[in-house]
Amino acid sequence: DLQALQALDSFLNREVQHMASQDEDEQPLSPIGSDKQTSSGKSPIAGDRGCTDVYCVVVYGVAWVAFIVVTLAGVQDGNPHKLYLPRDYSGAYCDAKTNWNNGPDLDGFKKLSYTMNVTATTDLIVKQFLCSSAVRDVMTTGATALLPASEQSAYLCDCCLSPCAKCIGSFKSGGDLSSANLQSTMTGKMSELNGQSSPANFFSGSGSNGNFFSSVLNDATKYFNKVCLPDCNTDFSKMNSSSGRRSYVYAMSPDNPLSRYWDLLKTSSTTPTYMKETINSQFTFASLPSSLCPYNESKCVPMPGITFEEQPGGYCSVAISSSVTDALGSSATAAFGGIVNQAFTNESNAVAGFGEAAGELARIIDTIALVCIISFIFGIVYMVLLRFFVGVCVWAAVFMILFVLMLSGGATWARAHQCAGTSLFDTGKQASVGVAVYAQAVGSAAMNGQQFKSERVEGDGANYTGIQQRTKSGYSCITWGEANTANAQAAAYTTSAYPNSNLKTDGSYHNYCRNPYNAGDAYKASTIWCLTADYEVKWEECSPIGVIAPECRNGYEISDEWLRELLKVVTWIFWILALAYLIVICCVCSRIRLAIAVNKVAAAFVAQSPLVTLVPILQAITAMCWIILWCFCAAFLLSQVPESYTPTVGYATYAEAAGTNETPGKCTDKWPTGSVWKDDNCTMVEVNGTIEPRCWKCAPPRYVFDTRFACSFFMFLWNNQVNVALGQCIVAGAVAAWFFTPNQDKGGLDMGRGVVKRSIWNVFRYHFGSLAVGAFVIAVVQFIRAVMYYFQKQAEAQKNKVAEIALKICQCCMWCLEKCLKFMTKNAYIQIAIKGTNFCTSARAAFFIILNNAIRFATIIFLSGIIHWIGFLCIISVTGGLGYLCLAAMHEEAKVVIPVILFVIIGYFMSMIFMNVFGLAVDTVLQCFIECETQKLTGDFVPSTMAHLLKDPNSEAPEEKKDKE
Repeated sequence: DLQALQALDSFLNREVQHMASQDEDEQPLSPIGSDKQTSSGKSPIAGDRGCTDVYCVVVYGVAWVAFIVVTLAGVQDGNPHKLYLPRDYSGAYCDAKTNWNNGPDLDGFKKLSYTMNVTATTDLIVKQFLCSSAVRDVMTTGATALLPASEQSAYLCDCCLSPCAKCIGSFKSGGDLSSANLQSTMTGKMSELNGQSSPANFFSGSGSNGNFFSSVLNDATKYFNKVCLPDCNTDFSKMNSSSGRRSYVYAMSPDNPLSRYWDLLKTSSTTPTYMKETINSQFTFASLPSSLCPYNESKCVPMPGITFEEQPGGYCSVAISSSVTDALGSSATAAFGGIVNQAFTNESNAVAGFGEAAGELARIIDTIALVCIISFIFGIVYMVLLRFFVGVCVWAAVFMILFVLMLSGGATWARAHQCAGTSLFDTGKQASVGVAVYAQAVGSAAMNGQQFKSERVEGDGANYTGIQQRTKSGYSCITWGEANTANAQAAAYTTSAYPNSNLKTDGSYHNYCRNPYNAGDAYKASTIWCLTADYEVKWEECSPIGVIAPECRNGYEISDEWLRELLKVVTWIFWILALAYLIVICCVCSRIRLAIAVNKVAAAFVAQSPLVTLVPILQAITAMCWIILWCFCAAFLLSQVPESYTPTVGYATYAEAAGTNETPGKCTDKWPTGSVWKDDNCTMVEVNGTIEPRCWKCAPPRYVFDTRFACSFFMFLWNNQVNVALGQCIVAGAVAAWFFTPNQDKGGLDMGRGVVKRSIWNVFRYHFGSLAVGAFVIAVVQFIRAVMYYFQKQAEAQKNKVAEIALKICQCCMWCLEKCLKFMTKNAYIQIAIKGTNFCTSARAAFFIILNNAIRFATIIFLSGIIHWIGFLCIISVTGGLGYLCLAAMHEEAKVVIPVILFVIIGYFMSMIFMNVFGLAVDTVLQCFIECETQKLTGDFVPSTMAHLLKDPNSEAPEEKKDKE
């Protein structure tokens, strides 16, 4: 072992020397770790690096050993098939030889199909039978009544034949039966169920059961049993052709209050003969043989007229038999089958849909590959263009926010002053016209050395002498008393016709708004108005100059005055925010210019070093491989549900087993939660001297969480964060090396390859332990969140609302802490890439850099977020649009929806790759800039777009001075 370590150390030293000499040949001035100096004589980044946080590498290795041990132990006992195999009504797994609690041997029974739930389908018919007038007479009438007088009231109550607390009215069971029609009615109904008559009668509303089949369709999960069968062809017709078929005699469930009356009729010697014959002959069902259905006879009765079709994943879908189709027609039977399958919308439908989508995408794989290439190329093009347009985008976004605040205030103001019957747009338009005209009048008066006097309208405006020349909607007024080709009415409004309406000024007609009428006129306007040259709006009312919101004669759209006042307050809030925002913009102009410069430099780096985008791609591939590996390993742990996890006893009621909204159930009082099913073979338990049935039983969940899974899950989180840390530190190192490279050496494929290669070497050779420390911190917080979620689900299962809400609040707090820590660790990784210090030192340095430059960081984060969104939208929209065009050109017959959705997803991930690299480049460039300010570094390495922002090394940088202030 010692010799192996010595050989490895010798090999690594040779590789270091080889890479250093190779990089000296290719990049004589640029690599991270070089001792080259800037023109100010100081080293910009760490030259001599050493291993940092080596202890965490050891801890990380121990964690891997623990993960492997836990996984190997799980492989021995786990069964991942249980996570996806179909399950029958009792929770037993199809195609599994052993099942929980001595469940059935289902080895070879691979398909989840459906049989008739005899109890559910027959109970309504039996209820009609037992509660009919014929049976009531036998039970309660005469000296030969089957029930003693003390039990007859209970029978009447159980059948809801007399008012009692357990009933809300008489049963709706299909009508009353007398001794004359009981046998024929029961024979007709049961023959449709047990297959003695044509199945088409059962599907037809004219059959003996009427529209009962509609209930079966609408609540299929109630009237069908989920069972595991050898194939999807095991149905009613196959049963009839099979040897060894069984029979099942209907038995009412012991927990049904009517069961004792059913048993009494069957066994009593005084039961009328026709009733006994009906019970013995009509309530027997043919059942599948044990070789086709390994369950009790009651669970193996096929539904007449129903067939099945095979679906992916071991599931069967319901269809209608050909005999029923011939009788009812294809359209009706297709509708029946669709309704039944809709009731069974479960994982089988999801599997089928996934298979269809996968097949469609496989046919257009060439288009998908082309779209990936197009999206990647456009990402590079976007970065190149961003260098030139980032300033425009930033300033446009800055003032767009100001515009939105002003517009929001205007909209709330217009809503508060909106008149009834007037649209919000028209109200806003009228207010805008009023403001514009008022501003124009005030400005004109100021230019003439005059003071504008506010106009005022008294009454209907007959005495108005103002100078308003526009209507409420902004139309220009035409001159009174003169012929106009656009509006012939103008010539009629002269001083001779309306002598007291002020239609002239200084002896000439004008175009000011007036309200011309004579004292004897029956019809006149309610306020000032004017004629227009518009071909549709010949005239319109005016508002006096200075009146922005005239009174609404017909009331306001919002009649509540308090609400209108509230909207006015909201208006001022928006406008005050806009003013404050404008002041902030003026105060942080220098920071905005710095943010623009930083974004330009970051875009230049990505454009000049496109190979750096391979880092997140390799990250994504590594993450996918790790997730697949971990899911495979975790499946063995998840599938190990302990025998003691789920109760094996039965319960008296469904509510006791499954719980209610306020009370947890015996089967559902912990998470992961199992299910509840009803056993035909009820367990009889003596309670206070009375034998009571326990028919409701529990089925275990597919998976559980234990300490072994917790260990595996923590390793999953830690590895994920290590992968993230590696990508961030590698990109940051490449950016830092590029930043401190002389400008004449920036750019070119060799440059990009050199900085990325050296950054990778530094990360894995020196700083893997530090990255593992940062990843560990994030993983611990994420693990605590996951544990809180686990206990939240436990509180939900226990119906503990207080604990549930408290845990949700704690999760929100942990989420906020996680976001803060991710931000800090990212900046710590940048410091590690630049300085080569350990994690704690780097985190401390990053914290004080952020603290001392808080305004800069806030401004750049805000503006970079805008650039991010623009990038996302551009790359996604271009990828989706060009992908659609490529699909139309290459595969005209292909369906469009699923491929276009995939193209959008490709665009999203491609935009994530470029914008994440760009975002990390922005953060790194900012820290490099601050490093230059702090150490007074200048030289020809500073990118030209931000060189003017750095002052002479002997004087304090203006940006630094402002931030200190």
